[in-house]
This record gives sequence, structure tokens and C-alpha cells, in this order.
Amino acid sequence: MKELSLKTPSKAELIEVIHTVATRGSGVHSDDPIRNVDQYWSKDGELLAEKDTIRDMEVTHGEIEK
Repeated sequence: MKELSLKTPSKAELIEVIHTVATRGSGVHSDDPIRNVDQYWSKDGELLAEKDTIRDMEVTHGEIEK
């Protein structure tokens, strides 16, 4: 396993963002469960980041077994 090399950030600042929670998933199939997704938006309406636990697990661990 590759070891992470952490570096000191060159800049840190506190900024205001809009946090929303969106419902996602059809719930019909086990591969698309209904879940809450955290989203972070700029004041100008730009999606900055989102946290979808199901999608994130697939990205880091491969497709979830059914």
C-alpha cells in the first residue's frame, strides 16, 4: 500500500458556503438506495463539493457487491 505524504498547507482561510442536503436514489434497486447527499455551494450558486457515501464507497472500494 502506498504511504501518504502529507504536506503543510500554504494557505488556509475561513469562507462562507451554503450547505444543503439533497435526497438521491430511486430505492427500487439495491444498487441505488435512497440516501442523503451533503452539498456545498458558493454564494454565486456554484457547486463546490458533495459527499455521497454510496458513490464515495464505490470510488474508493470498487463497485459495491449486491
